[in-house]
Amino acid sequence: MLNFSEVNTLGNICNTTWGKTSTVTSPTMSIKTALSGDVLSVSYSTIVHFASESSMRQQVGRHEEESASITNDYMKNIKKEFKDGAGRALKAKELNTNDSVEVINVSAFSPRKAAYYRRVTTFKVD
Repeated sequence: MLNFSEVNTLGNICNTTWGKTSTVTSPTMSIKTALSGDVLSVSYSTIVHFASESSMRQQVGRHEEESASITNDYMKNIKKEFKDGAGRALKAKELNTNDSVEVINVSAFSPRKAAYYRRVTTFKVD
């Protein structure tokens, strides 16, 4: 279990609300975190555009791979910064991952759709 100082260090690393930007990589992509006890939730979200209904599943597959890669890179960065700040390694075991697509813009006159793509991955941290 993390002690108070380590929770504070982790919070400072994950903070993207005050004095930092949450859209460093892309203005349409964001990663937010929440710590509840020893469970860290990493929420990835982005806006996607689907060319047509028939290619939607294929495009979602690409976003699944991309979001998993970005989440893994984000966790590697958190572990590196935590080791620098706390003086010890952060152990993070992936518990669960869920993704969803929420269509936000549809037109009867165009096959193009805009949607939110979200992935929430939970880790047990120690």
